[in-house]
Amino acid sequence: MSMKLTRRYYPVREVEEGDKCSYNDGLLTVNYDELIEVAKPHCKNISKLWFEVYRPGENARIIHVLDTIQPMIKVETPLDWGGGEYPGILNYPYTVGSGVSNLLDGFSVMQCSALPWDESSASSGLLYPRDAIIQTTGFYKNYTPFADTINLILNFEVYDDKSASEYDNDIRKSSMAIAEHLAGLTVGKKAAREEVFDNTPVEGLPGVALVWMCQNQGVYANTLLYGEPIDDIVPTLLEPNEMLDGAVVGGNLAWPTFKIPTWIHVNGPIIMELYKRHGVDLNFRGVILARSHQPSNWHKDRCAQLIAKIADQIDCQGLIIQWEGGGNAAIDGMLTAQNAERRGIKASLLTFEFGGKDGTEGQLLVDDVAEADAIVTTGSWERPVYLEAVEKVYGGTTLRLDRESGGFFPEGTSAVDFRTNVHMYMGGNQSGYSRITAHAY
Repeated sequence: MSMKLTRRYYPVREVEEGDKCSYNDGLLTVNYDELIEVAKPHCKNISKLWFEVYRPGENARIIHVLDTIQPMIKVETPLDWGGGEYPGILNYPYTVGSGVSNLLDGFSVMQCSALPWDESSASSGLLYPRDAIIQTTGFYKNYTPFADTINLILNFEVYDDKSASEYDNDIRKSSMAIAEHLAGLTVGKKAAREEVFDNTPVEGLPGVALVWMCQNQGVYANTLLYGEPIDDIVPTLLEPNEMLDGAVVGGNLAWPTFKIPTWIHVNGPIIMELYKRHGVDLNFRGVILARSHQPSNWHKDRCAQLIAKIADQIDCQGLIIQWEGGGNAAIDGMLTAQNAERRGIKASLLTFEFGGKDGTEGQLLVDDVAEADAIVTTGSWERPVYLEAVEKVYGGTTLRLDRESGGFFPEGTSAVDFRTNVHMYMGGNQSGYSRITAHAY
C-alpha cells in the first residue's frame, strides 16, 4: 500500500543573529543562547558548543565535518498515528512517510568536531573519525551540495575519557534537536512551494526499485533505521516516503569520501528522479534497504539473494543499486546485480573506480560479475587531490591528517594535496549526487 507525503519548502536566503529564533519570508533569525538551551538535555559528554554560518560564494573550507542534517518538522500525521521526523532519534519510532512535513530549503545543520583519535572504544583501528573536508570554491566544490547551501555549523568540543558511543549519541541528538527547533519556526506560515509524493502504481508500467546498501560496522561507521543501527538487519522494504521523512539517519564518520550524510538520505537524488518518472515510464516500487560491507561471502550472497527475492515479490523489472563504502562493499553490490539478473530483473549499479593517478592504471573495479553490464561510474577514488589555499576556514583551525603515520596538521586555510580523495566529504559517494561528470572516455 502506498503512502502519500506532502513536503512544504521554506527557503532560507539569509541567516542573522537576533533576540530570539524566528523565520520570516526567507530570513532565519537565530539566537545562539536559545539553541544551546535546546541542545543542553543531550550534551552530557559535550564540553562546549558554538556556532558559525557559512554562506554560498565564500572562498572557504569547512573541516572536521561529521553529519549534515536537513532541518524538517512533521506538522500533520494520519489521525491514528503519532510520531515525528527522524523517528527513533528524539522521539518514539513511529512509522513515517505520510502526512505533511515542513523543510527549511537551501539550508543545513552541519556538525563539526575534531573527535578524539585515541578513543579505544571506536569500532576498530580503521574506523576512527577521519578529517572530512568541504572545499567551497573551484572544482572540488562539486563533490557535495553544501557549497551552495547556507550551513549553520555546530562546533563541538567533548569531555576527555568518554566513549566513542557517548560522543556519537550526544552530537547526533543535540544536532537533531536544534534542526527540529529551527524547522518548527515555519509552523503556521505559508510555504514557498510544496511537493506531493505518492507512488500508487499505474497499470502497464514496469516496476523499478532502489537498492540502498548502507554502511554499518559499529560506532563511527553506522547507519540507523528508526533509531537503531542496521548491523544485523535483513534486507527490508521501505516506502520511498519513509526515506524522505527521515527513517534512515547516517552515522559514517570514518570514511568521508564514501559518506552518505543524513541530508542526502532525505533528499536522495535517485529517489527524486524515480519519483519524477513514476507514472510516466515506470512504477517506483520502493526502496530495499540493506547493510553493505557484509562480513563474509556467505553473508554477502545471502543478502543479495534476499534483495533479489524481494524485488521479484514486488513485481520489479529493474533495480538501481547503490552502496555506501569501499572495496568490501562493492562485492555486495555486484552479487546483488548478479542475483537480480538471474531472476530476470535488469540491474544497474553505481560504483567508484580505482585507477591510480590518472584513473586508468591497474584494475579499475575491485570486483565485477558478467551480469553487471549497466554500470554508472562515480569517478576514480585514487586520483590525487590538490586543494588551493582559501581565505577562511570553518569547523576548526587545523587539519588532522595521516593518523596512521603519526599525524600531519597543516593550517586549515593552507594549500594541501592528498594521494587520494579519502578526506573529501562525499568525494567517492555513490548516492548519485556528484555534479562532476566524465569529459572523455
